[in-house]
Amino acid sequence: MILGNKISTIALISGLFLFSCKEPGCTDPEALNYNLEANKSDNSCEYNGEIELNFILKDNQSLFSIYDTTSFDDNNFRLEKLKFYISDVYVTNGNDSTKLKDVHLVDFSNPESLRLKVDIKEGQYSALSFGIGLNEELNNTNPSNYSVDHPLGLNQNTYWAMTPASYIFIMLEGKLDTSSTNFYPTSYHLAHNDLFSFKNLNSSFSIESSRTTQIDIKLNLPTAFYNVDFSQDLPHQSVANPLAQQLMNNFLNAIELDQ
Repeated sequence: MILGNKISTIALISGLFLFSCKEPGCTDPEALNYNLEANKSDNSCEYNGEIELNFILKDNQSLFSIYDTTSFDDNNFRLEKLKFYISDVYVTNGNDSTKLKDVHLVDFSNPESLRLKVDIKEGQYSALSFGIGLNEELNNTNPSNYSVDHPLGLNQNTYWAMTPASYIFIMLEGKLDTSSTNFYPTSYHLAHNDLFSFKNLNSSFSIESSRTTQIDIKLNLPTAFYNVDFSQDLPHQSVANPLAQQLMNNFLNAIELDQ
């Protein structure tokens, strides 16, 4: 009987010891950092919010759409097609960067492509950056590697099967009138690795759980044509010529936050 009491006492003490040993951590299974071993909440749980990038086309301060006409430097241009790739989309939080998306095709003929929604950990962020065009690894792939509706798939009609092959980073097409009498087709297709460029947008924004933070990014079309000599043809070649580089620089300058 005495032995039985000793065993019961030991079991009771062990149970009390185990019960009193609390493992602090995140105890919410819905959190990003849920700790299965934790049995005491320490308010460390982290959650996702959502960021939505909205791409807007403008003619200076006015909204602009496909088939609208813009005027600049005694020229008129009617836009018929505008699509471009962004890749390596990152947000910055202090010294840390988080990738939001590998590649996305912005197509102003496709309203769905003008909104890019991504889940992202809640917190304070200081900048958004992305490449205009494709990094070399992506550009060296082939549309047959993807489903037809993927941003790099065959349905996008953005692949040049030339030597060397390349996706078209920026496709800008329309009708240009430099004499106020006749419109004639004008197309600028920018491609190849040496034109790939990064755009940094410095802006402080916060991401909160169960909430969508919207960031509006505008492209001012007249800036894309700044100081362009329309008498020059843009050659289809693997090495960027001065006109191609100027157009890419203009395009970078045309993109900014719409605040």
